[in-house]
Amino acid sequence: LRGTPEPFVHVPVCLFCAQVQQVQHIYPSQYIEGGETVYTNGTIRTAYSYNPDAQLYGQGSGGAYFDSQAGGAQVTTVVSSASSGMAPHSMVGITMDVGGSQIISGGSTYLIHGAGMDGNRYHASRSPPLQWLLDNYETAEGVSLPRSSLYNHYLRHCQEQKLDPVNAASFGKLIRSVFMGLRTRRLGTRGNSKYHYYGIRVKPDSPLNRLQEDTQYMAMRQQPVHQKQRFKPLQKVYGVSDHLSGGSQNSASTPEQSVAAQSQHHQQYIDVSHVLPPFPSPDLGSLPLPERISLDDIKKLQTLYRDHCEATLDVVMNLQFHFIEKLWQTFWYSAAPSKKLMALCKYEPVRLWMRSCDHILYQALVEILIPDVLRPVPSTLTQAIRNFAKSLESWLTAAMSDFPHEIVRTKAAVVSAFAQTLRRYTSLNHLAQAARAVLQNTSQINQMLSDLNRVDFANVQEQASWVCQCDESVVQRLEQDFKVTLQQQSSLDQWAAWLDNVVSQVLKPHQGSPSLPKAARQFLLKWSFYSSMVIRDLTLRSAASFGSFHLIRLLYDEYMFYLVEHRVAQATGETPIAVMGEVNPSFSDDMSDMGSDGDGSRDPSEPAVKRERIEINHSLQEI
Repeated sequence: LRGTPEPFVHVPVCLFCAQVQQVQHIYPSQYIEGGETVYTNGTIRTAYSYNPDAQLYGQGSGGAYFDSQAGGAQVTTVVSSASSGMAPHSMVGITMDVGGSQIISGGSTYLIHGAGMDGNRYHASRSPPLQWLLDNYETAEGVSLPRSSLYNHYLRHCQEQKLDPVNAASFGKLIRSVFMGLRTRRLGTRGNSKYHYYGIRVKPDSPLNRLQEDTQYMAMRQQPVHQKQRFKPLQKVYGVSDHLSGGSQNSASTPEQSVAAQSQHHQQYIDVSHVLPPFPSPDLGSLPLPERISLDDIKKLQTLYRDHCEATLDVVMNLQFHFIEKLWQTFWYSAAPSKKLMALCKYEPVRLWMRSCDHILYQALVEILIPDVLRPVPSTLTQAIRNFAKSLESWLTAAMSDFPHEIVRTKAAVVSAFAQTLRRYTSLNHLAQAARAVLQNTSQINQMLSDLNRVDFANVQEQASWVCQCDESVVQRLEQDFKVTLQQQSSLDQWAAWLDNVVSQVLKPHQGSPSLPKAARQFLLKWSFYSSMVIRDLTLRSAASFGSFHLIRLLYDEYMFYLVEHRVAQATGETPIAVMGEVNPSFSDDMSDMGSDGDGSRDPSEPAVKRERIEINHSLQEI
């Protein structure tokens, strides 16, 4: 320690054993004035003396108390934070790394040193709320959590575990002792502000995330308090007045507006760090420019379209889906598009360039909204994404109703692929969350394994061989691997790794070959056929686990599709959106035309959407 060492002060500390018996010990301590540096000192030995008259040391000065051990196991010491008696689980617990004293800076601090402690003795002092906090919360920069919400979560935990909860003040001391450096701030709108802990959030894999969906504990939700609102281009770039956002101060009524109000909470589930990749330049080739069109006009269109796409990305990143329709209307709408703009939209190189830009934009939006298809996501967010996808085509065709059919058809095909991708990925995410419960249930897994062992795979192979013409050894290996993985009660992430490995093995012979896309499609068909044959056998045998197998089969089929489209995109140098658009450029919810080559015969201007024509300075009229 800096300066002349202060004399030791014996501080009596009460430790609670598993039987809640008070055993008094005296530990040698050193007092450090505020602002002084604390250095580790693992050489201070423990002085043991029994003092039956010792009193609990109460926290009267607001100092922090830490226990540092020198042993081979992690130790938790419980120190009373009040002079009155409390239940063992209400004590302030500090988890320290063994092997030396922890360095703490700040106000007055007591370091309680010990060596040679019996780790088992102190294990009983680890309070259930302490472990619960460590399991469900984590520190994070730029986010905050309502103080009342965290306490409500704690009350629910105590109710489930049949523990006696402490009051909010004592619980606040426990939180601050576990998560060092927490700050408290009052956040919210005027008249509706609440105290928040700044620098803490619920862990992404915590079950509390699902609790937040079903209860009204969190009015403000977790929110990045320092994050600057990204969405400004609608007013700044295009000059749209405030009335386009609704003009009303009332609370939002649509699901999209509801999510926009909760966007700061939901942004922890999306990739807010994603940036829009650079766009390619139009490949003019040897085609002559249209009449009265110069290269400067094309360059101006490139700049304007890039700004428009960045504005679209900003709106989606802020989960303000309801602004997209106005954004597109602002960019494309005019009572009479200029002749230059009409000529550019009919020009083939410009139309193909715009399609490439749309592929890049919409792929970026997919990666922003659904960065991990298997990660748990609140149902409110997935439902808003699906509603957003449902409206995209009608918004685009309405905004471009006065433009040439060729450009509308091209852009509508890309938007359709984007919407279909969002629907597929949200469905995949929903299946993944439902399957987690099955894969974590030991009794269900055992029943599935028992039913699977009764399936006549030889008969399945015999029936499927004529259709699929697969190598019998490959089928047998997959069967055995599947059973072993199921028997090991693997997690969903482990199953995902197994499926990824299957795709890699199947497509490995076609790497670098133009035949890879076709081979990938054939693999999906064969995988689906084999799995349907297994489900058929389980159905005929009235397997008790049929429902679980059906759910798992849906998930694995959809995840296989996801893996294959990304492998094909990687092999071809395209985005997955572009790959899916090439397979069938005319997606719709009605899958009756699945398997067709997508002749694009439907009218992209349908359905016709009536809209009020707004007098807006059209940005594209600068061309």
